[in-house]
Amino acid sequence: MKKYFQAPWSTKDIIITIIIAFGLLGISLLAMDAYNVKESIEGSEHKSLYLLLIFVLQWVLIAVPLLVLTWVKYNLNFKNFGINKVSFWNVIKLVFLGYLLFLGITFIINLIILYTDFRIPGYQIQERVLPLFGDNLVSLIISGVLIVIVAPIIEEVFFRGFLLRTLSNKMGIFYGSIFAALIFALLHLQPNSIIPIFILGLIINSLVIKSKSIIPAIVFHVFNNAVAFTIELLILKEVVKIEEIV
Repeated sequence: MKKYFQAPWSTKDIIITIIIAFGLLGISLLAMDAYNVKESIEGSEHKSLYLLLIFVLQWVLIAVPLLVLTWVKYNLNFKNFGINKVSFWNVIKLVFLGYLLFLGITFIINLIILYTDFRIPGYQIQERVLPLFGDNLVSLIISGVLIVIVAPIIEEVFFRGFLLRTLSNKMGIFYGSIFAALIFALLHLQPNSIIPIFILGLIINSLVIKSKSIIPAIVFHVFNNAVAFTIELLILKEVVKIEEIV
């Protein structure tokens, strides 16, 4: 286990990469705000294409500093990201148990909220993304590919392949997992949903720790996003009323 978490990156590499990535991201957001990009997109006939470009730009700004660092200092060895082979059935088992655990924790917390009427700060349903794209076929396909496939792969490489491995190497698996999940939750920029995202991060971290690979984490993330996308789609098409799942 220790050998797996002996990632080549240093704490300094993490700090530099995050500062550069999110510095660039912050500059791009300020630039879009200065040029009223949001208003232009909302009034455009090609809304989904503009949103696609913005999402891609954000991920590029996050991924490029990491890739440059890896290329220059470590020769871009993909094994450094924890992309190790795992048997198909082991992946299925880990994803199933992980999702069952997530549902169980969510169920217990919701029961506490229901019977005590106590509202936990930071524990709300995540903001819906699908309405931003629109409800035509092209928009749904674009948003589906981004949410279900692209986002999980990029996020898992960054948060589990890079952050978790490095933090666990420097701080130990327990504290490394907690800090990696916390950063994962914070960088989603959804303070009202920080607790469920944090819990999700811890569970995904556990899959990586057990399997010594980020492949189960990617599959879990894809499955989770696919479920969320399907629910959002049903709400958007008014097959399911939002009141029924709140």
